Amino acid sequence: MSKVKCGATNCSYNQEHICCANTIKVGGKAATSEESTCCASFLNRSVYSNLAEYTSMRGTSKEILCNVATCKFNEDDHCSLNKIEVGGSSETKFYTETDCLSFEKLS
Repeated sequence: MSKVKCGATNCSYNQEHICCANTIKVGGKAATSEESTCCASFLNRSVYSNLAEYTSMRGTSKEILCNVATCKFNEDDHCSLNKIEVGGSSETKFYTETDCLSFEKLS
């Protein structure tokens, strides 16, 4: 199980700054910085309601999928970290306004 700390407090899967989505996906295939990554699983709570109430994954996610080929933690399209942080705020409206703060570029 993975733990995802999330700053996008208006995401449907956010419960007290922790992501409760069963699986999350980090995007940004050719990212060169954390600002060019995103949480592709972000769903705006004002549109999708509070999905965190309906998941069994309280405080954890089953897996973190990652299509950021330039990240050193990407192992076969999965994140090798057990814990990541996603950036965002209560003002986040679209997944492109989030980023993976745990991103580290391959050297």
